[in-house]
Amino acid sequence: MIFKKIIATLALSFALVANANAKTEIEWLQWFAAENTRDFYEGLVADFEAANPDISVKLVTQPFGKVRESIVTDNAVGVGSDVLGLNMPWTTGFLKSDILEPLDSYLSKGSNSFKTEKLVQAPIGKINGKTWMVPLNAFPFVMHVNMDLVNKAGFSEPPSSWSELKEQAVAISNLGDGISGIGMPLSSQPPSNGPILTFLPLLYSNGGRIMDGTSPNFDNAKVVETLSFINDLQKSGAMAPGYASRTGGVDLEEFIAGRSGFLISPGVHASAVATRNPDLNYDLVRVPTNGVNAYRVHGWELGIASSSRHKEEAWKFIDFLLSKEVNAKVAKASRALPGNLESLDLVSGEATPVMKTQMNILSGDEPVEELRQAPSAVPSWSIMTEEMQSMLRGDQSPNEAASKVQSRWLDLIS
Repeated sequence: MIFKKIIATLALSFALVANANAKTEIEWLQWFAAENTRDFYEGLVADFEAANPDISVKLVTQPFGKVRESIVTDNAVGVGSDVLGLNMPWTTGFLKSDILEPLDSYLSKGSNSFKTEKLVQAPIGKINGKTWMVPLNAFPFVMHVNMDLVNKAGFSEPPSSWSELKEQAVAISNLGDGISGIGMPLSSQPPSNGPILTFLPLLYSNGGRIMDGTSPNFDNAKVVETLSFINDLQKSGAMAPGYASRTGGVDLEEFIAGRSGFLISPGVHASAVATRNPDLNYDLVRVPTNGVNAYRVHGWELGIASSSRHKEEAWKFIDFLLSKEVNAKVAKASRALPGNLESLDLVSGEATPVMKTQMNILSGDEPVEELRQAPSAVPSWSIMTEEMQSMLRGDQSPNEAASKVQSRWLDLIS
């Protein structure tokens, strides 16, 4: 009997020790580590686990093109990761499928390592009255400038307004030898995302929007004015030929090769320009304005799966990633700007001049990202592409293009 009691006591002791040493494992599904080969994110996980010995993080890395599909598939079968790497245009579809956990209660915690008002605001704007994601980093859309072509065309400074952009782009195109002023990537091939790369940044610098909350609002005066400006660039000869087969990748390659004066794209492309063509006389400026200093912002976002069984632990990891020092490290590793603006001072000391320009834009201009609210991402982009192509061919006016996009978006929703 005594022997049995001893065995029972030992078994209970072992169980208590095992329970005390048990860790809660959370999964982090993302594509971020696939774009950094120096084991940076593995190091972040190790640092978090060292500070939180009761939590382990399984880093699940996939190519960007696979992550959205994995999240949708995992949700459908009732499994999946806890912390999700997110892309803002996925938001509407994810909310329809109840994939995301609202973050408002977590953001209101007094123990958070960051201040909500100091985060890049575009991703945390409320949809259906709730916040669904937070920014890990940020890539403001900017305009890349080939200063040699600007100078050859007779100008000493990059354009800062729409009128200056048209004037300089026309003059650069007139240099000949296969040189163009500015590209407009409107390929119909999936994902047909040219309008969100070029049209939206110009629209936001015009003070316009394509959405009214979660309702399409494409047929408004600011949209028509922006479409008219793009149409005018085409008619004046400022735009590179072949827009209907041109992609954002082609635009970037043409700029790096020195055959294009201007490129509107995320600021992260600055590193590709500097690496691939270090001899290019290159500058980076805000997208020329038609009255408003606003920029389209893109970035890597974080959310929590609604099906997660470890939401508090998942938030603890997100809080760690958004803390000032850690977020600065993430920004440097991803060659981006931090999602936590209080980290800017830790990044600025090592920043290049073009990165400092992006910091000024990020800290002073208005961030906009409407694709979180737009109807079904890829189909809505295709509709914009098709109607803008038709406009540039002369088959319809800017007013007609705007009306058709609005009508087709409403059909898409219904």
